[in-house]
Amino acid sequence: MKDINLFRTKDSIFLKKTKSKSEISKEDDCDGYLIEASENEARKIVASLEGKGKIVAVVGGDNVFNRRAVETLKVDYLVSPERGLKKDGLKQRDSGLNHVVAKEAAKRGVVVVVDFGEVSRLVGKAKALRLERLIQNIKICRKAKCPIKIVSFAKNGKGVVDEKGLSSFGVSLGMSSEQSRDAVRF
Repeated sequence: MKDINLFRTKDSIFLKKTKSKSEISKEDDCDGYLIEASENEARKIVASLEGKGKIVAVVGGDNVFNRRAVETLKVDYLVSPERGLKKDGLKQRDSGLNHVVAKEAAKRGVVVVVDFGEVSRLVGKAKALRLERLIQNIKICRKAKCPIKIVSFAKNGKGVVDEKGLSSFGVSLGMSSEQSRDAVRF
């Protein structure tokens, strides 16, 4: 597998974006689900998917949501924990991830995912703040030995980024060459 996308392609994982339990059906021809919902709704969706062999990815939120998602939900991927409006300190960014969450994610086998497609669409100060938070999360994940992946989450063929582009993005954020190579392979 080379990437995670929101449409079916050869050699990629196809996730269906869902916000409620009612959007899930038995006829879905997808490899898993990308859950973008509140904590209560995410719990209902994860409970309904248990035992079906589907990949479960949860879009991150604030620090409390990210910690509960990693500790109590049976998820495979925590997508963009740095997302959302957060209050930054003077010397540290509120990146949605700290050493406790990263260690727990490493222990439970939860992979932190960077959404390259969303970052590339940002402009100006919003992009700079997101990149700062990503750099901090990469450092935290490296110390905690938590796996981190970079994916494009493309909705169509135009948004797909090749493996070399994703790897070079990882190196530019401060990943080692080995870490960036592992971040784009599934």
